[in-house]
Amino acid sequence: MFDKLRPNKFWYAVAVLVGSTVGVGIYGMPFAFQKAGFGVGLLFLLGIVGLVLLSNLLYGEIVLRTHDRHQFVGYVKKYLNPWAQKFNLFLFWIAVYGALVGIIIISGDFLTNILSPYFNFSPFAFSTIFLIAASILVLRGLRTVSRFDFFMMLLLGFIVLLIALLGAKRVDLANYTLNTKDFWFLPFGVVLFAMNSMPGIPLVREALIGSENKLKKALVVGTIIPAVLYLIFTVFVVGVSGDFTSPDAISGLMGFLGPKIVFIGSLFGFLTSSTIFLNLATSLKESLRQDFNFNYWWAWLLAILPPYLLFLSGIRNFIDIIGLVGGVAVSLEAILLVFVYISAKRNGDRIPEYSIRLPRPVLYLMMLVFAAGAAYTLFIK
Repeated sequence: MFDKLRPNKFWYAVAVLVGSTVGVGIYGMPFAFQKAGFGVGLLFLLGIVGLVLLSNLLYGEIVLRTHDRHQFVGYVKKYLNPWAQKFNLFLFWIAVYGALVGIIIISGDFLTNILSPYFNFSPFAFSTIFLIAASILVLRGLRTVSRFDFFMMLLLGFIVLLIALLGAKRVDLANYTLNTKDFWFLPFGVVLFAMNSMPGIPLVREALIGSENKLKKALVVGTIIPAVLYLIFTVFVVGVSGDFTSPDAISGLMGFLGPKIVFIGSLFGFLTSSTIFLNLATSLKESLRQDFNFNYWWAWLLAILPPYLLFLSGIRNFIDIIGLVGGVAVSLEAILLVFVYISAKRNGDRIPEYSIRLPRPVLYLMMLVFAAGAAYTLFIK
């Protein structure tokens, strides 16, 4: 199906962006919404989707203003100073290691749901087993490809549809509380983590070679689709499980939709999370080899060992880790993006197919919102 989209460059590009966005963050959103209050969570989702859409459009213009093709680290190197490059590298480590730890945690939860009737292991043990198996695959260099990522995205879509169809008659409107006082800021980092699509923007340009004039529309559509998917999933999970909503979204449905649905949801959740883990860890290993000249074994160890050590140190909360990565690392990366954009406006070496005309105060306000969110997440939350 992925290959069939190739002749239609626009929808192929949209699929690339959606596939780059949709991931394990979807499982954290129902819990964050339920704890903060559904009304508060919805406001955060709308606001963050707007900010992410604007960020994606700015990044798209950066890509179009630059003749050579890069990932974000390359654009930071081209348009900003060495200190910004080092800061971006620091954010990269936080984001990747944080995401890997989050996947280790939630994979253990999914395996517990799947295998606990047969093996009396703890989620910690299942997480460790998952990491050992995944580490071997990363060591051997096995890596999923984009069409498999797209297949995983379809599986997520199937989970959402399944829960929506089976849960529609079990939705209790009383579960949609407007707000709570204690966890009102919880959705910020979780939603930002789930909506982060910056790594996919250069891939979207690649998909539109020769049709770059379609990039702006592709970014808009490709940003909105994940948001709608997330909202549908969250509406039905919270509506069905209410106060029993679990951090992985699936376990809490046991008493409402039965063990078979939890088994299927956990199985597909495990497939998606393991796919993302393999891609992230393998990309990190290759980056360590190519960009930092580590040998094969050291690159593998540095890709696998630090996340597990963080996990062993006591980090067990999936929501906390993705909230921290989203609220801090993604926020600060978005601020860096604005600085790259301002520089690319002046120093770009290509005429872009579109240009976002924003007054400087709007850009500064955008940076202020991200900075305030990062500070609140890090120091107050």
